[in-house]
Amino acid sequence: MNRVLRVDDLHVSFDTYAGEVKAVRGVTFDVSEGEVLAIVGESGCGKSVTAQTIMKLNPMPPARIARGEIHLVDKDIVKATEKEMMSIRGKDVSMIFQDPMTCLNPTMTVGKQLTEAIRHHQKLSKDDAHKEALRLLNLVKIPNPEQRSRQYPHEFSGGMRQRVMIAMALSCAPKLLIADEPTTALDVTIQAQIMDLLQEIKEKTNTAIILITHDLGVVASMADRVAVMYAGKIVEIGAAEDIFYRSAHPYTRALLRSLPTTDMDRSVRLVSIAGTPPDLLNPPVGCGFASRCDNCMKICHAELPSQFEVGQNHLSACWLHHEDCPSAKNGGEK
Repeated sequence: MNRVLRVDDLHVSFDTYAGEVKAVRGVTFDVSEGEVLAIVGESGCGKSVTAQTIMKLNPMPPARIARGEIHLVDKDIVKATEKEMMSIRGKDVSMIFQDPMTCLNPTMTVGKQLTEAIRHHQKLSKDDAHKEALRLLNLVKIPNPEQRSRQYPHEFSGGMRQRVMIAMALSCAPKLLIADEPTTALDVTIQAQIMDLLQEIKEKTNTAIILITHDLGVVASMADRVAVMYAGKIVEIGAAEDIFYRSAHPYTRALLRSLPTTDMDRSVRLVSIAGTPPDLLNPPVGCGFASRCDNCMKICHAELPSQFEVGQNHLSACWLHHEDCPSAKNGGEK
């Protein structure tokens, strides 16, 4: 598979009156065509900032790319000017946002919004752009596309508005599709329909997808690989099967323990993660999860762990995997 995106040692900060917020602290990953990479983690861990930085949607300032590289196919995103990004967005990379009502223009019909994006990038005639818009509405399974294209966003349900957003994201056949919590504002039944639609589109178009979510159930049904983020860093990354059945990082294991299962005994209580994520105005010197980890050792507070290989293409940033580490059962101190 051809690699579509490569993010290498990405650092993103926000300069605020209170100081520098280090929202993303050395993130590295890649995505190939036809692959779904899910990025999961608690709110505030840096998922959306990472995704928006790929498209340079964070206002700069206050945001800035402090360090790192982003290569989208043959384009250097970090060095790209705003004029260059205008041609890259939509054509090479598109995003599906979590609240479609705030992203669609309430004063324009759905069809007009679709044709506007198509004509901007593909230079089609008005009639050809309209035909393409109808094809996309049909692709995302909106019934009566001709009639619906003349309606306004408020005349659509939440699920239908999200389908329109997916159609807009696909309008220029992007190589990378970023879905930023696309099912957050939808009920469970519609969530399943949207995820099935994304899966079907991926199989038809071979588009690479980055799925940003905190819903591990959604991840299990769709992702090929999973990156677990915490405090602005990827703490574990690997195949979805490895993350769910052979998870290695204490944070990943804690997330999985907090999930209910269909065969769970009623007497069993879900496990919550004690404490709160660190303040990224003053990020910890060592592991960001150290203050909440049951297996914390002295070195965890003093030094940042590197990523250790715990399986084939399975990496975990935890000192427990170091060859000199004592068993976590023996007091957990070093």
